[in-house]
Amino acid sequence: MRPDTTLSRDELPFLLASAVLIVVVAQWSEPGSGVSFVALVLAGLVCVARGVFRRAPSEPFVVAVVAAVGVAVGRNGELEVGQFLVVVVLLYAAWHTGSTTRSIVMTVVAAAMPWFLATVRDVDMGWLPWMAADGFMLVLGRNLRRQRLLIDELTATREALADVAVAKERQRIARELHDLAGHTLAAMMLHVTGARHVLRRDVGDAERALLDAESVGRASMDQIRAVVAALRSNERGTDAPLASGVDLSLLVEEYRRAGLIVRARIDPTVEHLDGPTAVAMYRIVRESLANVARHASTNAVDLNVNVDRSEGAGRLLVVLNDRGVPAAPCSSGGFGLVGMRERAQSLGGHFEAGPTSDGWRVSATLPLANTEAAA
Repeated sequence: MRPDTTLSRDELPFLLASAVLIVVVAQWSEPGSGVSFVALVLAGLVCVARGVFRRAPSEPFVVAVVAAVGVAVGRNGELEVGQFLVVVVLLYAAWHTGSTTRSIVMTVVAAAMPWFLATVRDVDMGWLPWMAADGFMLVLGRNLRRQRLLIDELTATREALADVAVAKERQRIARELHDLAGHTLAAMMLHVTGARHVLRRDVGDAERALLDAESVGRASMDQIRAVVAALRSNERGTDAPLASGVDLSLLVEEYRRAGLIVRARIDPTVEHLDGPTAVAMYRIVRESLANVARHASTNAVDLNVNVDRSEGAGRLLVVLNDRGVPAAPCSSGGFGLVGMRERAQSLGGHFEAGPTSDGWRVSATLPLANTEAAA
C-alpha cells in the first residue's frame, strides 16, 4: 500500500479562492438562513484547512465538509451550490490518499449525502448530478495521483541514470589518465635508468637516452593538455586518432629503445585491425609493458598477439609474459589491472592476470566482432 502524499504549498491559495467563491455564489444565488450560512462557512473553512494541514489524512476533512454542507443544504434545500465544497475536498482526498479503498469509501460517504437529503429528508434538490460529480472526482483524483507517482518515478530514474553516467564517465577518465601517465612515466624511467647506467662509459648514449626521455615527456604533456582542454570545453573539437593494430609494433619499438627486452610475435593481420577491439588491444599491451618497466625492468618480455578465426567472427588473443625476477608476494594490479579488465569486459571479452614462478602473465581474449577493417 502506497502512503499518502503531501499536498503542495501551492494548493492553499486555490483551496482558499475556491471556498470563498463557492460560499459567495451559493449565498448570492440561493440565500439561506443564518444557521445554514454559518454551516456553509464552516465547511469552507474546513476545505481551506486541508491546504494548511498538508500531511494530515483526508478522512476527517471529507467527513467534516460533508456534515457541514449537509446541515447547510438539508434545512430547506437552500445553498445547494455549496455541494461544490464536497466536490473540491473529495478531489484532493482521491488525489493524495494512498489507498484506493479509502478513496472509494470517502466517495461513497460524500455521494450518499445528497441522496439521503433528497430521498429520506425529502429536500427539494437534484441528487443524481452531485453523485455523478463525486464519482468523477474519484476517477480524476486517482488519475492525478497516478500521474504524480509516475512523474516522481521518472525523476528518480533520471537522477539515478545521471549518477550512473557520471560514475562511468569518471571511471573512463580515470582509466584514460592512468594509462597515459603510467605509460609515459614508465618509458621515461627506462630512458633515465639507461642514461644513468651508461653516463660514465658513453656520454653520447646517455645524452640520447635523456633526449628520448625528454621527447616522451613533451609528448605526454601535449596529450595531457589535449585531454584537459577537451574536458574544459563545451565543444567536442577534434579528437586525437585512436590506436589501431599498426601502432602496436611502434609501441613495442618504443619500449625496446627505452631498454626493455621485448620478444614480440604479432600476427601480420593485426596491423589491419581497427576499431574498439584494436584500441583495447593496444591499451592492454601498453599498460602491461608499462607495468613491467615500473616493477621489473630487467625482466625479458614475451608478447604474443594472434588472431583466431575458428569461431564465428573470430577473436584476438593477447598473451604477455615477463620472465626473470618473480613478482613480489604483495604485488597488486592497482588501477592498471582494473582498467585492463574493464576494457576487455566492455567488449564482451575475457581478461586474466597474475604472478608466475619467474614473473607475471597477462592474458586477454577480445572478440573481433568489435573490430573494423582499416581502410
